[in-house]
Amino acid sequence: MGALLRFLFAYRLFFTFILLEVFSLWMVVTRNSRQKTAWLTSSNEFAARTMAFSDAITGFFSLSGENEKLARENARLYSLLTVSRQTIERMRMDSIQAPPGFSQYSFIVAKVINNSVARPNNYITLNKGTLDGIRPGMGIISPEGVVGRVMVCSDHYSTATSMLHSKMLISAEISRIHAAGSLKWGGENPDVANLEFVARHLKPKLGDTIRTSEFSNILPEGIHIGKIKRIRLKDDATFYSIEVDLATDFSTLNFVYVIENKLQAEKDSLQVKVGGSIE
Repeated sequence: MGALLRFLFAYRLFFTFILLEVFSLWMVVTRNSRQKTAWLTSSNEFAARTMAFSDAITGFFSLSGENEKLARENARLYSLLTVSRQTIERMRMDSIQAPPGFSQYSFIVAKVINNSVARPNNYITLNKGTLDGIRPGMGIISPEGVVGRVMVCSDHYSTATSMLHSKMLISAEISRIHAAGSLKWGGENPDVANLEFVARHLKPKLGDTIRTSEFSNILPEGIHIGKIKRIRLKDDATFYSIEVDLATDFSTLNFVYVIENKLQAEKDSLQVKVGGSIE
């Protein structure tokens, strides 16, 4: 306490000067309408900017929560969409019956916490694992299109093979003509993949939509993949060489949907007997 008093006494003239300056400023502002108006305008503008900055900071930190809410809602809508597709399919195929309201696929929302796009073999890490229902082999999509497949899991995290991987194949089709093929990344441009094994007697066109086919083992049929950007056919070739402009921007992945195929084990047990599938 003594040290504080000695400090105040030593700088008494300085503090007196500051006090008089503040008092003088107050007198000028309160006794003159022009200065009062200018002061109020400036102070209001400063307060407004401070509040705007505060709101921006608050909004930034709450944005993650809002994004996750939207991702959960999208997952619910994806689930409803697959139920609708399966209902329509059952109406077409009366010999195959499933329980009313049965959905073959369920969707788990996860956040991307690590991602690569510039390597020959790229991987994605998610913030959810086996405790959240994720298992190796599950497919992954984004709101824009196909992303990849879960490779390994721990209790709280998962690592997935990105579609930008040399050994990743996706069963795909040209939706307009229902021409099936295999989609594989070329290893260079993260925005482009190659659609292989489309027979030369078919007629693909630039801009045709590419989606997952009914032969996909890990993904529902009809998930968007991209559009055809280039078509080549050599004179002696059996298949087209087709480049696809991918809909998913792998450099900006945020929230994704991990897909559980509830009938996959049953399907796998049959496919093992005949040599498996491409996925």
